[in-house]
Amino acid sequence: MRTTNLLTGFFSCLFVTPATGGGFDLLGQPNEALFETGRYVEFGLGFGSPNVGGQIIAVGPPFASGDTAPTVPFYNGAFKADINEQFSGAVIVDNPYGRRLDYDSGPLSGLSGKVESIAVTGLLRYKFTERFSVFGGPRLQRMGGDTDVAVFVGGVPAGFGNVTFDDTWAAGYVVGAAFEIPESHVRVAVTYNSAIDYDFDTSGAYEGATDVETPQSVNLHLQAPISLSTLLFATVRWADWSEHKINPPGYPLGSLVHFNDTTTYTLGVAQMFSEQWSGFTTLTYEPSTDVSADGPLDATDGLWGATLGAIYTKDQVKITTAISYRQFGDASGSFGIFTDNDLVSAAVKVGYSF
Repeated sequence: MRTTNLLTGFFSCLFVTPATGGGFDLLGQPNEALFETGRYVEFGLGFGSPNVGGQIIAVGPPFASGDTAPTVPFYNGAFKADINEQFSGAVIVDNPYGRRLDYDSGPLSGLSGKVESIAVTGLLRYKFTERFSVFGGPRLQRMGGDTDVAVFVGGVPAGFGNVTFDDTWAAGYVVGAAFEIPESHVRVAVTYNSAIDYDFDTSGAYEGATDVETPQSVNLHLQAPISLSTLLFATVRWADWSEHKINPPGYPLGSLVHFNDTTTYTLGVAQMFSEQWSGFTTLTYEPSTDVSADGPLDATDGLWGATLGAIYTKDQVKITTAISYRQFGDASGSFGIFTDNDLVSAAVKVGYSF
């Protein structure tokens, strides 16, 4: 009973805090709800409170930017059901990408920007055997945002203006495969998330159409018990952020972002203390990618962090709470020098099996 309660359907509850990896990554495109037993529904809600600032050197004498990153909310939900002994399906809703920027001091005071997203993913899973399965399905994703950028007249800077990228829906897909040993609660799953192409209607200081691609990515998930009440798990996520460019029509300085590909590693352990209470901890590491801070959205490069969480289980209800800390790597370039930045986040997820 202790083994079953800890390991069956436990893995998805651990992914309650934001990935906050490279680029605009927020939640890391989780799909673990697909592996829950029977019919299952969940909803998670939280917020991340970043501290991001540095010395701005691109607009005259260097000055302190102050904290430029306001609090970012995040959420995710999922419904999963078995169709028969071989087929099961899930619908997952989340906000995979997000970023906010707000200058409240210095010469850039009042300038701001944001990126917002929502994704709806439908997955169908087919079991060849009890150990091998494949899954996949479409992803519909909406993105939009706005930002203040430099305006030029005759090639000479003439102040700042706002550029708006209208909310736009686009489609991609997900494919993956899993190997499991059900009697031992072992699982290895790999998921490919396709790139998604957008053609944003752009208005404001620069008008026209802006082509943007959210990156393709690969998620690898592993779990294995090391005792009747202890679970070891790990994830690796690679995202092709080097292909993500934002070039408003007519903007003379090129892309607003300058990302490189990122790989994020997470290693964790979960421990069951009683029939109702379990706890888990994770360590996360993302190596720096030598990003040059040539724009206001290039202020961090790599990270390390830790998460502590608790899970309360009662009958069919499972409540997961967690708090995370992330220390971002430094970045410097023609726009500014950013050091000693971090983030604290907290979240809660409620799951119900029926």
